[in-house]
Amino acid sequence: MLNEVLFYGGMAMAVIALILALIFFITYKVKSAKLNRQLDKEYGESQKR
Repeated sequence: MLNEVLFYGGMAMAVIALILALIFFITYKVKSAKLNRQLDKEYGESQKR
């Protein structure tokens, strides 16, 4: 009984961690794109070397 609780509890925590990681990654990408658009608007396109 206890082994099953620990097993399924661990699986649930892993799924929650994966979902939170996906939310963080999507939020990071959206904010990064928004910031880059704002910087390009204010300072112009970046010059690649």
